[in-house]
Amino acid sequence: MAEKRVIKVLIAGKVMTMSGYESEEYMQKVAAYINSKIEEYEKADAFRRASADIRHRMLELNFADSYFKEKEHAEDLEQRLKDKINELDEMKHNYVNSQVMVDDQKKDVGSLEAKLRESEKSITRLQTTLTEREKTIADLQAALKEAGRDPRTMEPVIKKEPEYVQTSIEDLLGVNKAEKTETEDKKKDEENAADNEAAELKKKQDETALRLAKQSEAFRNSRNGKRRR
Repeated sequence: MAEKRVIKVLIAGKVMTMSGYESEEYMQKVAAYINSKIEEYEKADAFRRASADIRHRMLELNFADSYFKEKEHAEDLEQRLKDKINELDEMKHNYVNSQVMVDDQKKDVGSLEAKLRESEKSITRLQTTLTEREKTIADLQAALKEAGRDPRTMEPVIKKEPEYVQTSIEDLLGVNKAEKTETEDKKKDEENAADNEAAELKKKQDETALRLAKQSEAFRNSRNGKRRR
């Protein structure tokens, strides 16, 4: 606890004793303020002509007026300070919300970039698949041309069923790996069997070509029917 001080001050030309827990410098400022107010009032004739009791009342009223005005001013400053603090808090809150929105947008951008990369990979796979299918069609067209058929007439079927016609290439080419492994001694004994097999293979080729021709014709008829509608 602070030590209580007792000092002598001069107010209105009289020595007075002041006591309090404030510093001596502070109490001297209080005495100086009172003296300044007395000097200010003594400049007025009405104050000088008034009795001592009236002068005391006037000083007391003046000090009370100054006190309430300063108090009101201090309260106003305090309220303005509170308003500024509230504004600052709101700005901080908005800043935090903005940062959260920015972070969310960064996550969205990252997700979109990942989807874009996946889409690019899918496009690459589709392009590869398309290239492979185009090669399959080209191979079949070459096989059909070698078999004596016009590839243009089979193009609708080729594009519609690339996997099926790819299988048909082997049929049209007449691949027979078993014959390549036979020894020379057995070839003479199996010439008749080979001839039969060649005939059967040719029949199979003709059946395959006929089946493809029918499918091509059906496809053209189907397209013509749709156009008529």
